[in-house]
Amino acid sequence: MSEQAPTPASTAPRIELISYQGDLVERRSLASLAEAEPFLRDATRRIWLDVEGLHAAGIVQELERLMPLHPMAADLLRDGSARAMVEDFGKHRLATMVFVHDSRTTEVIDFIFDDRVMITIQERPGDCFDRVRERICTGSGRVRDLGAPFLFSLLGRAICDSYQPILDRIASKISKIETALTRRPERGMLARIHTLRTHLVELRQQVVPLQESIYTLNMRGATEEASTGELALALRSLADELAELRDALDFHRDEVQRLTDLYLNGISNRLNDVMRVLTIISTLFMPLSFLASLYGMNFDRDASGWNMPELGWKFGYLAVLGVMCVVSVSLVVFFWRKGWLTDPTVERRHGLDGLALDMVDFIGLTRGDDRGGRRRRRRKPTGSVRGRASEPAP
Repeated sequence: MSEQAPTPASTAPRIELISYQGDLVERRSLASLAEAEPFLRDATRRIWLDVEGLHAAGIVQELERLMPLHPMAADLLRDGSARAMVEDFGKHRLATMVFVHDSRTTEVIDFIFDDRVMITIQERPGDCFDRVRERICTGSGRVRDLGAPFLFSLLGRAICDSYQPILDRIASKISKIETALTRRPERGMLARIHTLRTHLVELRQQVVPLQESIYTLNMRGATEEASTGELALALRSLADELAELRDALDFHRDEVQRLTDLYLNGISNRLNDVMRVLTIISTLFMPLSFLASLYGMNFDRDASGWNMPELGWKFGYLAVLGVMCVVSVSLVVFFWRKGWLTDPTVERRHGLDGLALDMVDFIGLTRGDDRGGRRRRRRKPTGSVRGRASEPAP
């Protein structure tokens, strides 16, 4: 996953304010953060201030005028959080989540909220919060009746949902690679598998720290009153969403590991096939080499009665060639009967009838005709050829 890209200087910042309470909702665009100050002072309304196209480090002083920030929260905004997290500073909370615009570009979104006010800071244009804005404007559910912690859970779930298209694309790539591996594994597939694994690890690194931070925050305030508060319920809902996302990432990571095992098994099977062919060729030439070396010693047959009398025979050369051919054919038939020259998944046939059928298939194969092999794949193995021929016609 690539590093976060800086916001282009030509992109104008967008500041949007949504205030709501009961049946009343107001949505407007602001020219500066200072225009939001009168709305934030109105304690009767809930506020969502969405800042887009600005870095959090550059507007910390303006944020401090809008909402009293804890010094540590201000330092985190200036320095930038190293990972996704949620921190409770008493009067307000600071959260950081990572939004993936596409399969490679990420953006860090900062959330500053108390019980009534939510401020989101996005450095890049475009987000996944349109459904949440629509729910506020239409009054769907109880979003207008509940405070900023509930709004934070909705925004966090929207970010989690944005990972789903990425996971779908990864699942599609895994399926394509698996299909290709079952046909013929190639060396370039290992690099594609490694890329998928790296992508999944980077996505997981954006989810796990936030989930652990929420669990730590819940354990820190695990009193009976705190566990039933709106913040605890919102964080618990978001933690469940993150757990589902983490499970999906772990599942796809296991699938990628399975692709690695499938690739290695395919390469091993190909190597075994090559070694089998080379071994068969070597085995075929071993008796031929023995016969050629035996009759190539050229001892004088007149020097001793024990020397080779075949050297002076008129048909000795043809006889040795015939013996070589018989040995070669016998070995080929033996290998064929053992199943070393055929697909190991095809059931072998036994007996004299099976030998006859194998010879027919072998002759058809040597002639370039695959009709015998196709006939054998279609036909169910039976006891004998004679038995099938004597069956009465229906």
